Amino acid sequence: MRRTVFIFVAIIIVYSLLAQKPTTSEDEVQRIEAFTEDFNTSPDNKPLVSFDDYKDLVQKVEKHRAARLIDLATFVEMSSKEDVIILDTRAEDLYKKSHIKGAINLPFTKFTQQNLRRLIPNPETKILIYCNNNIQNDPIHFASKIVLPKNNQPLMLALNIPTYINLYGYGYKNVYELNAVVNILTSLADPSYIQFEGTSFSEK
Repeated sequence: MRRTVFIFVAIIIVYSLLAQKPTTSEDEVQRIEAFTEDFNTSPDNKPLVSFDDYKDLVQKVEKHRAARLIDLATFVEMSSKEDVIILDTRAEDLYKKSHIKGAINLPFTKFTQQNLRRLIPNPETKILIYCNNNIQNDPIHFASKIVLPKNNQPLMLALNIPTYINLYGYGYKNVYELNAVVNILTSLADPSYIQFEGTSFSEK
């Protein structure tokens, strides 16, 4: 009797495992789009905005980010590995004209869970980020984001910060941020230095 019950339970477990279809990034996208559709048809007039959620997220991100600020040599070494992505979140037109060689682009204004899942299906992927304030001597394509008040005490605003926070919030926690200055002039003069690519280089 016990043996019969054991076999019966085993069969149920096997069939339940076979019936479970592994979740894919496309499944995730469809789930998000279904939620969005519900929001778009909802009579509730409240926007999907919460400053408290953002504050909670910033507190979680602060220590995480502090341990993942990397120097240029580490950035270059990491970028040479397989399954590592350099993500440029500037506007598409600026990216096309100049970006760190090998970087892919998703403008920060286009950050959604769907867009990120389509671009980077695996949230465990190692992602390297940089922004305007990392790049020196190219104010056209990498304009500084700092604020310079009348007292000349600069307020350091940078695209890296919201990029890091949002990637973490969207489930991408294997993120590393460049914590160094990259000189475009050095790049142009030294092939062994980190390199850039884009249409602005072909125009010269």
